[in-house]
Amino acid sequence: MALTLLGITILAVFGALRTCAGATHHARVLTRSVLLAERLLTETYLDHNRAFESRDGTEGIYQWRVRVVPTPVESLGAVHVRVKWPEQQRQQQYDLFSLVHMQSFGEQR
Repeated sequence: MALTLLGITILAVFGALRTCAGATHHARVLTRSVLLAERLLTETYLDHNRAFESRDGTEGIYQWRVRVVPTPVESLGAVHVRVKWPEQQRQQQYDLFSLVHMQSFGEQR
């Protein structure tokens, strides 16, 4: 009886460790996708020659797309950053949205 209880306890502990390891991996991959999206958004903010456009790329397991599209407000552009990656036989994604000031032709130097 004691050996049966010990066996069940050990299986429960290993199951919990496996779950924790999976959650840690997911958190790490998700955090890296967020940092990549924020870096791409910052690059868009700092680009003084920004235009309404889309650009794509890959970095490691991540595929990303940055789109800058017009808004109803003339001097604002909507920025959409999407980062995708495969995880557990599914495609995951992180989306980041923001607004950016767009220079009109009269404002250019």
